[in-house]
Amino acid sequence: MNVPSIVNRIYIFVSCLDSITAFAFLTLALVYRHQCFNFPALLACNTALTVFFSSANHVAIGVYMFIWDQYENPNIDTLCSLRAYFHHSTMACIHFSFILLALERYCKVRQLKLLATPWRKTCTVLFQWIVGFTFTLPALVTGNMPKMASDNLCFVTLLKPEFMVYQSVTTLLTTDVTLGILYRSLVRHVREVSSKLNNNQQTWMRRDLTMVRRIVLLNFQLAIVGIPILIVVILTLIRVDLIPHKIMRMLLLLSNLPFSPMLIVLLLLTPDLRKSLIECRNKLKHCRSTDITPVHPIVFINHAQR
Repeated sequence: MNVPSIVNRIYIFVSCLDSITAFAFLTLALVYRHQCFNFPALLACNTALTVFFSSANHVAIGVYMFIWDQYENPNIDTLCSLRAYFHHSTMACIHFSFILLALERYCKVRQLKLLATPWRKTCTVLFQWIVGFTFTLPALVTGNMPKMASDNLCFVTLLKPEFMVYQSVTTLLTTDVTLGILYRSLVRHVREVSSKLNNNQQTWMRRDLTMVRRIVLLNFQLAIVGIPILIVVILTLIRVDLIPHKIMRMLLLLSNLPFSPMLIVLLLLTPDLRKSLIECRNKLKHCRSTDITPVHPIVFINHAQR
């Protein structure tokens, strides 16, 4: 078994694990929807939903790579470019969902009315999905998501570096810059108004600021994983033939590695979801304790003593 085949198997396993984690996240929120029906919890579920769609698509990409690796000249199906489009779109939606998570806390601390009504909240989430699935349409419509010459998958073309730069800037740089601006503005605001608030208000404001900082750190781990992709973009700007053969499957594996830990941390950071998880765990412990029936010792009666 060669190295690309091993990488592909690990890639499929990690993608399946991410899908299961996201599905468990959404199932927990659905079962305990009576206490998770609030905007912060719904935004966390929005992130989990994007991860679920992205991971399911990655499973399909990995399976087709496994099949096509068996042939020297595989016949590429018509949905190959569509899977590449879905990959870029869902990855963008994952990054954009962090902006919504931070924006909700920002509006809460600054007491802005941007997300004051259910209609505005719904439109904001829909806007994230629309932007995520429309900015990659030009590459798909113009046929610039073909099968790669260096690997058995479809991806945005490397022969036109402007598409790679466009994808990277829109997905990674936009999210990093926006989160940085929100966090720095929030820190400045907290420093200015903290002296005018009582202890309870200061505690809640610092708690929301800590939440935004953790959201920035979660996005930062995705940015670190995106460094190898940035290197590939730079190599394509220099010479396309510098890219190693079958390197893209390794990049896809690296991009999927942080999803499961990220969802677990996000679940623990969301108060209502964390409370639901604790309640679910306590119920499981109670069920285990009631299923175990105590065994009473057998007492032998001596008839001579009766």
